[in-house]
Amino acid sequence: MEELDVLAVGSMAAPEREATMGKVFEQVMAMPEHDQIAVFKDLIGKMAEKATDSQYLNLCSTNLKLAANLPDTALKPFLAMRMKSAAELPKNLAERDMKLLQEALSHSDPAVRNKIASNM
Repeated sequence: MEELDVLAVGSMAAPEREATMGKVFEQVMAMPEHDQIAVFKDLIGKMAEKATDSQYLNLCSTNLKLAANLPDTALKPFLAMRMKSAAELPKNLAERDMKLLQEALSHSDPAVRNKIASNM
């Protein structure tokens, strides 16, 4: 997988960000779980360390929307992998990730919020 500039993606217009992250999701979900965790740990770590709150919230909102489109059988393992990836980050980065992820979820469309919540 080629290097992704997550800061640039976080600043893209919503349709472009959704298309870009949709392609990333497809590539990552085809990988073995340990590789998925490594990729997400890297992406989340870069965002937590370098992104503005606005970039982070944009990316989280897009990723939540994309995740909510997964069937439940794929969503549950995806959410577990995503949480495991974040949990492996240094404490300050994991805490920032959780704070902004929860904020993005609270501002998400109710259908997205409900689907994510029911699969956690």
